[in-house]
Amino acid sequence: MSSHIDFQRFRRDESCSEEGCRARKFYIEDGKKFCQRGHEQEGFTQTQQDEDDWNAQGKKSRKRRDEKERVETVLSGNAAKELYLQCYQLILWKQCHWLVATLGLPDELRVTVRDLWELRIRVLHIPRSDTNGYGAGTGTMMFSSASEGENVGTDGTGSKRSRKGAVSDEKLPRLIETLGICYLGMLLLKLPVSLGQVYRWAAEGQIIFSRAIKHVPREMRSKLPAHYHSALEIRAPLNGVALYGIVLKLVEFYSVEFDMDFPTLNTPLLTYRYMRDLSLPVEIYPAVRRLANMLEIDFSYTVRKRKTNAVNAHPEMQLVSLIVIATKLAYPFDQIDRIPESYSDPTAVRIDWGKWMRATARESSKGLVIGEEAKVQDSDVWNMNSDKLDDYMDWYQKTWIDDRDPKISEQILQLFPLDDIPRKDAQENPESERRLAILKDVQKSLLWRNPQPCSEDEGSEQVPRAGELYKRYRTEVELPKPAKAFFELAASRAGISLRILLKSVFQLEIQLENWRLEVGKRRPAGELSYQR
Repeated sequence: MSSHIDFQRFRRDESCSEEGCRARKFYIEDGKKFCQRGHEQEGFTQTQQDEDDWNAQGKKSRKRRDEKERVETVLSGNAAKELYLQCYQLILWKQCHWLVATLGLPDELRVTVRDLWELRIRVLHIPRSDTNGYGAGTGTMMFSSASEGENVGTDGTGSKRSRKGAVSDEKLPRLIETLGICYLGMLLLKLPVSLGQVYRWAAEGQIIFSRAIKHVPREMRSKLPAHYHSALEIRAPLNGVALYGIVLKLVEFYSVEFDMDFPTLNTPLLTYRYMRDLSLPVEIYPAVRRLANMLEIDFSYTVRKRKTNAVNAHPEMQLVSLIVIATKLAYPFDQIDRIPESYSDPTAVRIDWGKWMRATARESSKGLVIGEEAKVQDSDVWNMNSDKLDDYMDWYQKTWIDDRDPKISEQILQLFPLDDIPRKDAQENPESERRLAILKDVQKSLLWRNPQPCSEDEGSEQVPRAGELYKRYRTEVELPKPAKAFFELAASRAGISLRILLKSVFQLEIQLENWRLEVGKRRPAGELSYQR
């Protein structure tokens, strides 16, 4: 046996054949195999090796497989930004298509919205990606359904950022801007559509907004990074004040970047719609026009350098607030009997607010109110009846069930089949018919006041007239029961909260008070009287 021994390690599945020996190495000598402790290993046969095969023990050979082309599942960088914009554009196109095809709005709206979208993305500077086919032909994207099959993309390093930060930091449009662009397109065409109506369409799920990502083809959304995917998947209920704010920001954007002016609201038709929805007499219309002339309000969007009176920067809030003020002047909510001067006086009629509340009160339905499904809490389930549970589950199926691969096996899913939800006929409008019926009931309940002409008698000066003893409300607690019901209905039709409406009305009332004081300096008696 030579003095130098070349030890080798046993393989994992081998060990010394001697029982109890824990040797981990072996050596070969004279054609025999021994462990490091000298035990001869049985069943070993040494074969003759060529010189080229020397020290080839331990090498493995594997069958070479066909190399498959690696396909990137999630885009990054500029390609992801382009894909986000294409998904965004597709959602905007579907919203505009619903407005034209379902609601019957003029086809010119498509062209107007397309031009506004083209201007919106013109300020975005996204270099073209020549490394793959996703970045081709993106500069100014075509506004058509042809983009539905294209793919484009975003920075994958931003996946840890929040949805708001990822989109706003890169100055990309947010999902709520789609509603704002559609509204501005209708405003340019002078269509009598209020922003509150757009809010209700989105809140009730009629127009695409909540979980808009569901309406994007699977091939496109599967390549979106997580933060862009979340930006197109709104889970919280829409905030009406946020919608008003985004419209104002878009107006400022188009004004600053392109020196673009938007027309005034279609005030006559919008005023009529609000009067119909609030079940008010037609005498309110001239009162609203006169109040607007007093305050020099033209119901147009103006770009303000200083953010003062931000609430009354929105022309629709101004319109609703003036309707509320005109109603308070002509048909107050208190019990003071204000005597008109003649039967031709618009205030000769009086609203019976008790009957008005009973007529406009929402009938208690067995099911859920449309648009309130997203506000349901887990504790509310215990108090739901079968109809409300069915409505909620239908809403959940329509909103959250999509074509993604289920995480549950098909065998289990087949035990709980889902029926198709019947689609409601878009031509049916029971809500409009219900409001017309309410308006007729309120008109029938109007009361007449006996007039008392003005005279030079001393006692005539003590007769309260319309507009006198006016009461201003700053908080919800101060509202009488009829006033609270009226304010809540007006706020819901405008798509804002009761607190915001109270604030807007109070600010305009202060402006009217200042106008009255200024007029009082020039004339002995003002045309309006207020009581704080």
